[in-house]
Amino acid sequence: MAAQPSVIISQDLSGIGQVSLGVALPLIAAMDFNPFTLPTALLSTHTGGLGDNTYLDLSAQMPAILTHWQSLALQPAGLLLGYLGQKALAVWQTWLPQYQTVLVRVIDPVMADHGRLYQGFDEQYVAAMRTLVQHATVITPNPTEAALLLGETAPRKPLTAAAAQGLASRVAKRFAVAVVLTGVALTTGELGVVGAQPQAPPWCLTTAKLAGHYFGTGDIFASVLCGAMLRGMALPAASRLAMTFVSKAITTTLASGSDGRLGVDYAAGLPWLLAQLPQRGRKNATD
Repeated sequence: MAAQPSVIISQDLSGIGQVSLGVALPLIAAMDFNPFTLPTALLSTHTGGLGDNTYLDLSAQMPAILTHWQSLALQPAGLLLGYLGQKALAVWQTWLPQYQTVLVRVIDPVMADHGRLYQGFDEQYVAAMRTLVQHATVITPNPTEAALLLGETAPRKPLTAAAAQGLASRVAKRFAVAVVLTGVALTTGELGVVGAQPQAPPWCLTTAKLAGHYFGTGDIFASVLCGAMLRGMALPAASRLAMTFVSKAITTTLASGSDGRLGVDYAAGLPWLLAQLPQRGRKNATD
């Protein structure tokens, strides 16, 4: 059999809470890829409503790990970067250009939401992220992050589909990457996922807005998007699959009455997700 394709995943790991590396690793593995994991930090819990979490910065270890990996002549098929932080982002600014031959490079530029930067981030971080995303094939910002990348005022009200498509198109053209705008509050009351590529018309997918706020859904979306594209799905189809999977996970969580602070119950939807993926042909190991 052919070697199982691999995906480098680099983001933080929370001991409690289904977010970041805690969801990306099992999802990438379930989609039949070999995850190569590079944690940027270790947290006792994620930072959303679970009290004073611990935080251990692992960025100082990253260059040595990447140097070791380089000596192994690895040939990953994909690369997925999520929440990084100041020091880990600086490491990837140095190393990401060396991975330009990787087929699918997904960056979720996690740094802001609801019109403002997350605590601990500043304009210097935004500027660094502008350089990093230029090495991606696909980025998945929310509307606030998209506006910050452009140096525009972040929207604080729902957008029309046309306005959201315009925002995504400006990011795609500015950074010469495919863009999937996530978590877009639309004037229709729905949530949108809006895509754009530098030389193609933008598109908009919609889903019902469900009650509550759930952590880790952006991480789940980016992971499924990455895996689906590596399995051969085009960007709009992969985006629809990721959007629907997240919606199903939220619906399951609402029905169960689970504590939303701990993330969503995505595992129940894995059989459905795997059934939607194109079959990947395998060759003999000697091929």
